[in-house]
Amino acid sequence: MSMPTILSEKHWEVLEMLSNDVPRKDAAEKIGWTRDHLDKLCVGNTEKAGGVAVLFKAEYNKIKVKSKKETNDLIDSNLKLSQKLMREVFDEIGKKKSKSDADKKILSMYTNAIAKCQPNVNIKNLSYSYTKGLSAEELVHEFKRLKTIAESSFERGGVPEPSEG
Repeated sequence: MSMPTILSEKHWEVLEMLSNDVPRKDAAEKIGWTRDHLDKLCVGNTEKAGGVAVLFKAEYNKIKVKSKKETNDLIDSNLKLSQKLMREVFDEIGKKKSKSDADKKILSMYTNAIAKCQPNVNIKNLSYSYTKGLSAEELVHEFKRLKTIAESSFERGGVPEPSEG
């Protein structure tokens, strides 16, 4: 990280802690700041945290981008192994004549993990996914609604003329 002259040593210490996955609350306490002040710095709020907040936010965003890239690299490098292990678990449970509660819990856990890896359903500015609590029944209803909209888009007609008056 390059060190602009405006960021103090404390700022760099906090950024280093955040890059090492130290929670914001703990990083703020160690440096002698409030959690609220650190939050304002992270979002770049210049009114509450001063002009340095813009630089701090830029450096913090670099840390988040780096972390996301590392996570994606980790996922990519372990994807085949994960698929193989899940296939083994599914095959083993699939061979059983009756499924125990523990088996059902494992299947549910894997199914939810797979669903979370898939793209969410985005409608306007709303996003639906298992993580936000959309039940299976609501998800089926939403897909039926979207299918109806998509099918009706092929039946295009003109916009009706407004009536006078």
